[in-house]
Amino acid sequence: MNRFFLLTSVFIFIGGISFTNDLPHNERCITETESSPFSVSPLADGISIGVLSATTITALFMPKIIDMPEYDEFTYDLDDVNYLDRKFARKYSKSLDRIGDLTLALSYCLVPAVYGSEWLSDNFDTKEGIKLAVIYTETVLATQTAKCFLKTAIKRKRPYMYFDGYPEDELENYDFEFSLPSGHTSDTFMNAAFLSYTFCKYYPESHIKIPVVATIYSIAGITAGLRMASGNHFLTDTLAGAALGSAIGFGVPWLHTLGSKISTDKAKITIMPSALTVSFKL
Repeated sequence: MNRFFLLTSVFIFIGGISFTNDLPHNERCITETESSPFSVSPLADGISIGVLSATTITALFMPKIIDMPEYDEFTYDLDDVNYLDRKFARKYSKSLDRIGDLTLALSYCLVPAVYGSEWLSDNFDTKEGIKLAVIYTETVLATQTAKCFLKTAIKRKRPYMYFDGYPEDELENYDFEFSLPSGHTSDTFMNAAFLSYTFCKYYPESHIKIPVVATIYSIAGITAGLRMASGNHFLTDTLAGAALGSAIGFGVPWLHTLGSKISTDKAKITIMPSALTVSFKL
């Protein structure tokens, strides 16, 4: 975990420098001429983050709370696995595992690096950045909650358990049975969907829109491949992780675009993804 945060910090620093001033001055953020494409509610989103934080912590501690099956030196037979997963199953590779950590860290860095560079270039408002940070926090927490609960509930053995040379240090913390869905894949595809969707909303005419989307999705795809090649996940684990991460990465910010307003001479109703407010004009 410490290694992940260190790598993330390094990538954010490097990414922030490399992206600075990439966007031409005439390709301004849409909020300079139009209203923001996203809306947040301090009360509703504050409650949402609080609830999601609590559920994420609960999900992370679930293996210590419930009775998880202990490893009893059982020999797993790869022939018991479905044909598609069996063909892509690999023994454990520590080096590929570490490279997968690197691509995951890079994925997490691209969101703050892209928007941070736009802010440094005076092309992204601070107020809008705070709003996006709230939405991103909800997205990350929702992904962590979903994947952790699913891993604990399904308890699928990782591919490396079907081969010799599996990492023995993963037996005591039950990580050997957290194969479905792939957490690294969920996270990287969540970041890919989130950055792609929000960037296209803020910069619909940007000439770097396609490179940004292609880059973040390439990282997500490479990460999924590394998780299989390192023996940590089956093909269906990564497919499930990609679907889960994409759905949340797109779904959470999309819900924040539903803050439409219905106005009359005497009343105004504001509909938001997590709150409904009504105000009257006297």
